[in-house]
Amino acid sequence: MQTFFRRCAKRCGPAARSGRSAVSCASFGVHMTPSMRRPPRIAVVVAALVALGVPLAALAASHERSASPSFERDVAPIMQAKCEGCHRLGGIAPFPFATRHDVSSWAPAIGVAVGSRAMPPWPPGERSPRYVGEETRRLSASERATILAWVRSGAHVDGPPLKPLPTPPVPVRAGESVVRVGMPATYHPTSRNGATDDYRCFLLDPKLTQNVFVTSARIEPGASRVVHHVILFKETPAQVAEAKRLDAASAGLGWPCFGGTGIGLEASGGGVEAALNDANWISAWAPGWGGGRLPDGNGVPLAAGSQIVMQVHYNLLNGRTPDRSQAVLTVAPTSAGLTPAQTMLLPAPVELACAKSEHGPLCNREAALQNLVSKYGANAGVAPAGLLLLCGKDAANPRPSVVTTCDRRIATPTKILVAAGHMHLLGASIRLTLNPGTPRARVLLDIPHWSFHWQNAYTLAKAVETKSGDVVRVTCHYDVGKRMHLGRAVARTPRYVLWGEGTTDEMCLGILQVTRG
Repeated sequence: MQTFFRRCAKRCGPAARSGRSAVSCASFGVHMTPSMRRPPRIAVVVAALVALGVPLAALAASHERSASPSFERDVAPIMQAKCEGCHRLGGIAPFPFATRHDVSSWAPAIGVAVGSRAMPPWPPGERSPRYVGEETRRLSASERATILAWVRSGAHVDGPPLKPLPTPPVPVRAGESVVRVGMPATYHPTSRNGATDDYRCFLLDPKLTQNVFVTSARIEPGASRVVHHVILFKETPAQVAEAKRLDAASAGLGWPCFGGTGIGLEASGGGVEAALNDANWISAWAPGWGGGRLPDGNGVPLAAGSQIVMQVHYNLLNGRTPDRSQAVLTVAPTSAGLTPAQTMLLPAPVELACAKSEHGPLCNREAALQNLVSKYGANAGVAPAGLLLLCGKDAANPRPSVVTTCDRRIATPTKILVAAGHMHLLGASIRLTLNPGTPRARVLLDIPHWSFHWQNAYTLAKAVETKSGDVVRVTCHYDVGKRMHLGRAVARTPRYVLWGEGTTDEMCLGILQVTRG
């Protein structure tokens, strides 16, 4: 079924008009080259429809324009709300919906994806609890019917075909104000020692003259094709001086920052576990997830004089496109009486041996570890052993496994508001569980079919209260066989895979947004 869909995706419309030589078909698992940029072949589209079980009658041609929903009135608002976040110029999707003509020209593919319920994606599985916004992320029955009716009636566009789709406004509530921060100039990604990743930190000044709460964040990568992730860190006035020293000591814009900002012990001042329990994050961006609004009544505190470090991870396997990322925040005064929110990180070690059919010098763990150090520095060589120790495993005799777990004991009463997970390209599934193996066990997040291209943070419909002594477990499964199916742009060299910062390294990371006390 997936093979038919990929064939359809290769041929079902014109390429993105972004001036790129190739478009990453992340949504369909293919890499679109200029030779693939040709009009749809109806035979392939029909084959895809049959393979996906889409009734042909549902997409039968009807040329009666009067039967078609209005694109301007009915279809465009749906595309803006449910699709534009990924289908935009430079976005992770294989083609952008920059103009009305773009949407119309991709109508056959849209019909297949919407009719088969493949799009928009909703990764959480049946074991996951209910989340806020689940109904707004998915298409309702009426929205699905509207799009399919528009496709089958000819996908006509009323209004100027080259008129851009509107950019969704930043929602601002009473008493809030908008703060825009961004890189002061364009950055040109680079690397060292054959690395295919560049981590760069940029100091951004929101010019705060009073204490505030950050209530929402929308992160806007300037070059989404090469941006692997973005994290916004809050830095106190005392830490700003250190950030400025790091910036001044590094040539060019910003400074290299593999693993973290490089400022102290990431703000907690209480050791590794304390730093993980309060990770100093404001918000983050990853493919499919651009930040969002905190649950009502909560905010990330930001003191007057504080600044923001924007850490950007560039995946150079997709090129070295210049980038100028930015973020739009909404902030509320302290008089709003919001509850301070914190980010809790739950990493687990990664120890993935080469597949039995794979051979090569980097299949040796020590050789793979030294390769990480040569590309990313000494700290990269410490992380694998450190995570084994943190999670109570034998760092002296690590054992490879396609499954990894780590438990974190809750020290103080904690309310869990938001759950998210992060893996890289070999990830198969990820789960966050509270009190596993007990009668009180409950799943906080279950992604049974992991896709790097569709990541998100999920606000629990009902916050989960925990008490001292409760345990949260992160569990990750991997599929080393994915390595040979990742496309030509991805390094396929067989190697022992460890926790690492590179796109072709791996991570197992649970992320919780919480309040305490």
